[in-house]
Amino acid sequence: MAFRRRGLWRQWKASASVIFFLCLSGMLFFEFGGGRSAIAPASGLSGMVAVKGTVRVEDLGLTGEEVGRLNRAVESHKTMFTKVALFLDYSGDSRMTDKTVLVMAMILETGGDCEVRSWGRKVSRAELVSQVALYMDKAAIEYERFLKYPDVKKNFRSLYI
Repeated sequence: MAFRRRGLWRQWKASASVIFFLCLSGMLFFEFGGGRSAIAPASGLSGMVAVKGTVRVEDLGLTGEEVGRLNRAVESHKTMFTKVALFLDYSGDSRMTDKTVLVMAMILETGGDCEVRSWGRKVSRAELVSQVALYMDKAAIEYERFLKYPDVKKNFRSLYI
């Protein structure tokens, strides 16, 4: 009879230990940010990105998904580009919507003596994030091609795409 009680006691003690460690690990998981969404909030734009011009980041009303997409684009090219300056201009007086037309230009700073620049282009607010990501991909490809010619590299401070 005592053996049975002792066996039940060990099972209860083992179960209690497992439950305690699960609760402790769950608390630590949420305490250190493990429970946060993989998508950053709108104010969580990467520190490598600077938005300049007449439009502020808050005016854009970026969703968490859009901020996450921008951050992933910047992160995927962080070995090539050290800073991203995004120039946005908007002349309208009304509230910004997805159909609002913005003028966008970018400067991608590199670790070297050259920077990659875009010409100004009109883009709707709805297409802004996809256009920035697309431009960064194109700029990375062109800059890699540019680096293959060291004699040409010495003559250029800005590469326009």
